[in-house]
Amino acid sequence: MSDVKELDYGNGTRLWDAVGASLDELKGLDGRRVVLVFTDGDDTESRIGLGTVIDRARADEVMVYAIGLESNYFNGQRMVRSKPDSGLRKIADETGGGYFELQKTSDLAPTFTRVAQELHSQYVLGFTPTQLDGRVHKLTVKTKPPGTTARARRSYVAVADKVGVVEKP
Repeated sequence: MSDVKELDYGNGTRLWDAVGASLDELKGLDGRRVVLVFTDGDDTESRIGLGTVIDRARADEVMVYAIGLESNYFNGQRMVRSKPDSGLRKIADETGGGYFELQKTSDLAPTFTRVAQELHSQYVLGFTPTQLDGRVHKLTVKTKPPGTTARARRSYVAVADKVGVVEKP
């Protein structure tokens, strides 16, 4: 295992392809499925786009957490400060995950700890849509106690194969 300080910054990034490959690996697995993305840059070379990845994560009910690390690197002419891809926040928000943007590697350990704590202290809420039309519908989860927030996906796909019927004997 390599140290974060040894990471090679400034190379091309196939960010959305990587997230798509992660979704492929999770397909068919039971239980809650989460992808944790850690990157220092923008997507520059993916064959699939952010919108496609969000649609797939939504349809497959996969939560995406994203950690974006700002970095400094020499681009051959000058030092450049990279900003993580702006789509990271969007995919995290859309799928009910969290987004964290870091400026220094020393923030990595506490951030990974926070993600782990969130994943271990979540509630699962469920409902049956009244209309199973195969379309994307907006979803809003609100909390009443002041100071509390709900991290939830912003939409769902209303398809019949996602609805389970439990029969009681």
